[in-house]
Amino acid sequence: MREYEMCQASFIAGERGFGYTAISPELFEAFSHDPANVTSSTKRLKTYRAVDDIHHRLTRQRAVFAEFLEQNHNHNHTDKEKEKDSGSDGPETQDILQAPIEDLMSTLKKLEHHRLDVVNREKEVSEMLRETQVVHAEVKKEYNSTLAHTSVVYPELSQIVALEESYKDQYQHLWDIGMDALTFILDSVTPFWRSYGKLIGDDVQDFLIVPLYRNEYTGEAKRYLIPRLPVRSFRHWGGLFGFFAVSVGVVVLQARAAVGCVGNYRLEGWLEEGGLRWVRWGVVIPVFWGGILVQWLAVIGEAAVVVMQVGTVMWWVGWLVGVFD
Repeated sequence: MREYEMCQASFIAGERGFGYTAISPELFEAFSHDPANVTSSTKRLKTYRAVDDIHHRLTRQRAVFAEFLEQNHNHNHTDKEKEKDSGSDGPETQDILQAPIEDLMSTLKKLEHHRLDVVNREKEVSEMLRETQVVHAEVKKEYNSTLAHTSVVYPELSQIVALEESYKDQYQHLWDIGMDALTFILDSVTPFWRSYGKLIGDDVQDFLIVPLYRNEYTGEAKRYLIPRLPVRSFRHWGGLFGFFAVSVGVVVLQARAAVGCVGNYRLEGWLEEGGLRWVRWGVVIPVFWGGILVQWLAVIGEAAVVVMQVGTVMWWVGWLVGVFD
């Protein structure tokens, strides 16, 4: 009973803020203990004194109950008088659950309106979907019919589609080969440059940069004096001569290949059929001419390297005979 009273008081008075008359501690005490029970405080009384004590406690318990009933009766009587004065069918009481119930009903009504809107929207979307499916079926049927008719009347279109697919596969294959070649070159050049990069840089500095830019190399107006020929081992001189010979050979072979490609610039005998002639002039020949241009640019670059090597050798020969100081 005490726990129920605590919950009642905290809910009504604490959370809802309503006035609440709590049960008095005397009433709790009267409910909690039996007046006729013998406790440690009543063991000291004997014979008729114990009987008088029990009777006194019973009387006091009855008085507490009577007082509580009298207060409750007065409260009910006051409510009846208010009911008579107001002329209503019941007492004027404040329902603590009225506001939450109203909020809940309002929320339910809003949810019902929202549900009706969703249902109506779902019907509209379903109808639109059915119409779209009908249109899709008609368009697909017309597309298949047009495709079949076009393939029969113009068989070149099928050949063009097949050729385009083959070109895509060949292009992808060529792209993969290029990426593999680039990966191989990078994997090959990186260790080589890590091992011989400093040696190549020293050769370029000693044999090319210093003779050409002796004033700029020192940062002064006085020329940089070259006391002697750069010292290299016999194996190193052999490597430089081999590089020069390979460069000349590559230039010659590259130039001959470029001249041969120029002689066949029309690609006569390739794709001469009437239906594929446009592929020859629109795709193959432009790509071939682009390859010829790249090849000639490579020839020019390689020839420039060879000319630079010949010029460097001639300058050092002139320095040895005293032509250049």
